[in-house]
Amino acid sequence: MRKYTNVALPEDLIGQIDAIIKKTGLGYKSRGEFVKEAVRNLLKDIKKLE
Repeated sequence: MRKYTNVALPEDLIGQIDAIIKKTGLGYKSRGEFVKEAVRNLLKDIKKLE
Protein backbone atom coordinates (compact mmCIF):
# COMPACT_ATOMS: atom_id res chain seq x y z
CA MET A 1 0.00 0.00 0.00
CA ARG A 2 1.30 3.48 -0.90
CA LYS A 3 1.74 6.01 1.82
CA TYR A 4 1.05 9.68 1.08
CA THR A 5 1.97 12.96 2.71
CA ASN A 6 0.75 16.51 2.22
CA VAL A 7 2.81 19.33 0.76
CA ALA A 8 1.96 23.00 1.18
CA LEU A 9 2.14 25.22 -1.89
CA PRO A 10 1.70 28.98 -2.17
CA GLU A 11 -1.76 30.06 -3.30
CA ASP A 12 -0.40 31.62 -6.50
CA LEU A 13 0.99 28.25 -7.60
CA ILE A 14 -2.29 26.55 -6.74
CA GLY A 15 -4.10 29.13 -8.86
CA GLN A 16 -1.81 28.46 -11.82
CA ILE A 17 -2.26 24.71 -11.47
CA ASP A 18 -6.04 25.06 -11.25
CA ALA A 19 -6.06 27.25 -14.37
CA ILE A 20 -4.05 24.68 -16.32
CA ILE A 21 -6.33 21.86 -15.20
CA LYS A 22 -9.45 23.82 -16.25
CA LYS A 23 -8.21 25.36 -19.51
CA THR A 24 -6.13 22.68 -21.14
CA GLY A 25 -7.01 19.36 -22.64
CA LEU A 26 -4.03 17.67 -21.02
CA GLY A 27 -6.24 15.26 -19.11
CA TYR A 28 -5.38 16.20 -15.52
CA LYS A 29 -8.27 15.47 -13.19
CA SER A 30 -6.80 16.88 -9.99
CA ARG A 31 -4.05 19.02 -8.51
CA GLY A 32 -2.44 15.93 -7.05
CA GLU A 33 -2.24 14.22 -10.42
CA PHE A 34 -0.67 17.33 -11.96
CA VAL A 35 1.87 17.78 -9.15
CA LYS A 36 2.87 14.09 -9.11
CA GLU A 37 3.67 14.20 -12.81
CA ALA A 38 5.55 17.49 -12.47
CA VAL A 39 7.68 16.14 -9.62
CA ARG A 40 8.39 12.88 -11.45
CA ASN A 41 9.52 14.83 -14.53
CA LEU A 42 11.77 17.10 -12.46
CA LEU A 43 13.34 14.13 -10.66
CA LYS A 44 13.96 12.44 -14.01
CA ASP A 45 15.66 15.59 -15.34
CA ILE A 46 17.82 15.91 -12.23
CA LYS A 47 18.93 12.27 -12.50
CA LYS A 48 20.08 12.93 -16.06
CA LEU A 49 22.44 15.59 -14.70
CA GLU A 50 24.08 13.22 -12.21
